[in-house]
Amino acid sequence: MNIIREYLRLAVFAMGLLSGVQIPAFIDQYQKRVDAHLLEARQNLAGFKQTAERYFEGDMTALIHHYRSSPDVVFQQDAKNVQLIYERTTLLQNQWDNLNSGVVERAYYVARHYNPQILQETINQYSYTVPLEPVALGWGICIALLFAAVFDIFIGLSAKTCSVCYHAARNKAKLNH
Repeated sequence: MNIIREYLRLAVFAMGLLSGVQIPAFIDQYQKRVDAHLLEARQNLAGFKQTAERYFEGDMTALIHHYRSSPDVVFQQDAKNVQLIYERTTLLQNQWDNLNSGVVERAYYVARHYNPQILQETINQYSYTVPLEPVALGWGICIALLFAAVFDIFIGLSAKTCSVCYHAARNKAKLNH
């Protein structure tokens, strides 16, 4: 019975290792999606940014205000569109800046401040990998040790509970006879 427990423990450790190396791989794929969206948003904003440079010393909010206060309905409508593109670019730039930090900070940032659309895209298109790089291996080993510890605690508690129940039932049976 002890050998089965050890093999189970090894299997749990292996699952933890393989799960752990997915964390930096997932963050990397998320970061690449943020980068792609940021490049697209910048491209969409480029023409308006040139106009802001030419007429408003690069101030996008001044350009948007100018569009919004124009008597031309088309410009008023464009003000909303430019505002949305500008806000998206700013949001994605903020994401990109925060994803260029340390390993733990990046994981925390993705866990707490993710973009729901980009997160869902990453989940839908995620390709499992087993990266053999120090960061991924570090995550893998940490998660594997955590899984193994939880397994040991669970098995230890189960064994103690079973032992207590067994002895209680045995003592009750002795008293009844």
